[in-house]
Amino acid sequence: MYRIVGFILVVTAGAGMGFSQSMRLSERIHTLEMLLQIVICLKGEITGGNASLPDAFYGVAGRMNGKYREFLVNAADRMKAGNGEKLSQICRECAEASLKKSCLTQREKDAFFSVGEYLGYLNLEMQGRQLSLYEKAMEEEIAQLKEEARGKKKLYRSLGVLGGLLMAVLLV
Repeated sequence: MYRIVGFILVVTAGAGMGFSQSMRLSERIHTLEMLLQIVICLKGEITGGNASLPDAFYGVAGRMNGKYREFLVNAADRMKAGNGEKLSQICRECAEASLKKSCLTQREKDAFFSVGEYLGYLNLEMQGRQLSLYEKAMEEEIAQLKEEARGKKKLYRSLGVLGGLLMAVLLV
């Protein structure tokens, strides 16, 4: 009886690990899409609305929820405070604090954190171009990740179940 229960638990645990990895990949894609939406909205606020950076961040925060809103509001508050901090430093620290538990790779985090380096000191046209360049790179990254995701998700789930079965057989 205990062996059967143990067998079922080990297989279930392996399957759970596979499904967990599959869900993390989906969450990563969703996070990148949300960051892309932030960049698109910021570009619109800055170039189209001719808003100051703190106002642009507040404006975009009004359209976001959760940790994304928290990031934008914290960054805008620190910009308004005017403590002499560089915009790149403000954006990096606020993003790291709000998005530290995200499932993004370090390269993806660094790319998003660096967005603040190109804002604030350039004219509106150059800021728009920098955001467009980042937007295009992010769209390509998302498209590539979505293309790979279907196969990877299936692989993660299958390996989880097979790994659980293998462990159960070895333990019995």
